[in-house]
Amino acid sequence: MNKYNKNNNRLTCILSGRIDTLNSATLENELNENMKEDVTSVIFDMRYVDYISSTFLRIVVKIVKKLGKENFAISNVQLTVMKVFKMANLMDVVKFE
Repeated sequence: MNKYNKNNNRLTCILSGRIDTLNSATLENELNENMKEDVTSVIFDMRYVDYISSTFLRIVVKIVKKLGKENFAISNVQLTVMKVFKMANLMDVVKFE
């Protein structure tokens, strides 16, 4: 279960579990709902995520295009998940904290 916290214009998304093709659709809907208001920056806390699929990477790229690299970050990435970002050549596209 994902959790969303808004503070001023910043949305923090605490993601958990496997983010596969099926879960990505739910995640995208939740993000769209939470980003309706004046959200200008987003951070994904991924400490509880142990798997991501290419559909999750698409969501990440969409947010980066919408907000800009400087307004989107991913934190607390597990090694197995970080390998997927590296294989997809997204290390220069996404800011990791």
